[in-house]
Amino acid sequence: MTALRVGVLLGAFTGLALAVVHLRSEQTRCAFRTLAQESRCVELRRELWRLQTGVARLRAPQRVRDSLDWFQTDLVTPGFDSGRRAVRLAMDPTIE
Repeated sequence: MTALRVGVLLGAFTGLALAVVHLRSEQTRCAFRTLAQESRCVELRRELWRLQTGVARLRAPQRVRDSLDWFQTDLVTPGFDSGRRAVRLAMDPTIE
C-alpha cells in the first residue's frame, strides 16, 4: 500500500469520525430542545387547567341563579320548612 492510499484512507476515516461527532452533538441539541418544549407544553396545560377550574368556580353562582330563574323559585335557607312531608325511604331503619 502506498503512502498516498494510507493518507487518503486516514483522511476519509477522520472525516467520517468528525461527521459522526457532529451528527451526535446535533442530535443531543435537538433532544434537549424537544424536552424543553414538552416541559413547556405540560406547564401550559397545567396553567390552562388551573384557569378553567377558576372560571368554573366563578360561573357556579351564575348557574345557580339561572337554575332558580328557570324553575321560577326563590332561594331558601337550609332550615326552611316548606310544609311538605319529609320523604322517607323504604330502607330507612327508622321506619317501623
